[in-house]
Amino acid sequence: MKPPDQSELESDSAVLSAAIRGLRRLRGYSSAEVAQGMNLALRTYQDFEAGRGRLNVDYIYRFCSFVDADPDAIFASLSIGSPDFAIRCSSNKLMSIVMIGVQQLNHQLGDRLAALEARTIVAAVNASVRDLVEKSAGGDEADWLKAGEEALRRARPKPGR
Repeated sequence: MKPPDQSELESDSAVLSAAIRGLRRLRGYSSAEVAQGMNLALRTYQDFEAGRGRLNVDYIYRFCSFVDADPDAIFASLSIGSPDFAIRCSSNKLMSIVMIGVQQLNHQLGDRLAALEARTIVAAVNASVRDLVEKSAGGDEADWLKAGEEALRRARPKPGR
């Protein structure tokens, strides 16, 4: 079955559904296995995967924890309208890495962050994108990523249950 064309995904729910379903299939899990791993009733998980109901941030984090995916990439996929982005980032954790950098920038600059000019930010982002396109991944990034993911997890508010 061919995934839907970008033009067919007209809602956040459709993008979320395609991303979740694609990630589950990529990892080789059944709906029942993921539901159990998320501690949800099967029907509740099926509704989540189908994009029914409100966006549930806690479910996205629980899902990603179980299938070892990048929750920040799912949120970004909604912003850019591409479920494939979340699937492509499932192994390298691109968006979690970006968010770790943003968290560090916020911590180091504090209120000075507001004084950064958009021109400076655009130039830095464009330079980083060009550099990533030109180079291949490799090295000891795994330790940096693991420590940064833990810092993001600690900073994230806990669900109100």
